[in-house]
Amino acid sequence: MNWCLYLALKQLFPTGKRFSFFSTMSIVGVALGVMVLFVVQSVMNGFQHEIRQTIVDTQGEVRVDAGNNIIYNAESLNAFLKSRPEVTAAARYAYGIVMLEYNNRPTFPVIKGIDMENEGKVVSLQKFIKDGNLQNFDYGGIILSGELARQIGARVGASVEIYSPIMFMAAQDDEIILPKTLEIVAIYETGYRQADENIAMVTLDTLQDLYGLGEGVHGISLKLKPDIRPEKFAFELNKSLVSPVRAVSWQEMNKDLLFVLKTEKTMMFFILVFILLVTAFSITSSLTISVVRKTHEIGLINALGGTIRQCATCFMIQGLIIGAIGSTIGIAFGMLILKFRNNIISVFVKLCGVKDFMLKFYSFANMPATYKLGDILMVTAFAVTICCLAGMLPAKKVAKIKPADALRNE
Repeated sequence: MNWCLYLALKQLFPTGKRFSFFSTMSIVGVALGVMVLFVVQSVMNGFQHEIRQTIVDTQGEVRVDAGNNIIYNAESLNAFLKSRPEVTAAARYAYGIVMLEYNNRPTFPVIKGIDMENEGKVVSLQKFIKDGNLQNFDYGGIILSGELARQIGARVGASVEIYSPIMFMAAQDDEIILPKTLEIVAIYETGYRQADENIAMVTLDTLQDLYGLGEGVHGISLKLKPDIRPEKFAFELNKSLVSPVRAVSWQEMNKDLLFVLKTEKTMMFFILVFILLVTAFSITSSLTISVVRKTHEIGLINALGGTIRQCATCFMIQGLIIGAIGSTIGIAFGMLILKFRNNIISVFVKLCGVKDFMLKFYSFANMPATYKLGDILMVTAFAVTICCLAGMLPAKKVAKIKPADALRNE
């Protein structure tokens, strides 16, 4: 074993002592900093992953629409899009705002008309159904989001009345159009509050009748092959489309939200880095004190043939060892916390008496978390680097010590 490494280990973990107070406190400080940084990064990754996946599962990877215009040549456009080799499925849709009434309780949800023959091929609607089923979903049926159903107190099997804008417009011309009565066939929940809050779904032909669209639609959702990048495909597809029809990837549709998520993750990393910096200053202080206390020993080592550079390297190795051990322990405890994160949140919620805490403040029923090898390596490398830098100041102090002066030191 290299004597610099041996000496560094002996100074950190002296023979005859079960624990070195300095070493233990330094390693614990690094471990806590790494653990917090790793947990926060993983949770932020989880939020990003869940939001991205929910958007794709509910909106599709690419949408082709005409802005505020109606697409009347939907059949030919749909056939053209399906002919593209990158596309695996396409589903037409239309949407609007209606007044929904149940037990004399009105609400104004966003209503989407979906092509049931192809919708399931583009988005994962079936996996979000919590009550009821899609087998009875036809012209006379309606699907409600979980939050909307709770808001009006409706259940599967109940009937609701739908008032569309053209009904009110017809009333101005003394024409009476009765509201459409629909049966609730299913209730869905994605676990993401913004997708569950105030949305209803009907068949495409139902919405076309409600809004008087005829055969028109507002857009077409696309599902691509796994190896196709949505933003690149949308850019290439727009070269073949005639304005105002335009293809938009899910990233572009939600660019503001994705930017906010990315910024939040970066800012959280920046803020939590200061925990490691505080630990680094503590390590620097402790190693500097160690240099002062061991000045005579340093002079003795130099007299025996050890160079100043080797003595300085010894203190840098101590910083490296502290960073490596602390990072390993921090990552291990971080993974343990992430494994039981929902149990920890449940205890916190019970103690604070806050019901549906995650759903209310973070839009998810459970705390998501995703960690990657790249995140682990980045956090570990950062912590080890900070600890190595923390050992540089004491090492520079050692490099300035003259052997003769060190031997005369008392």
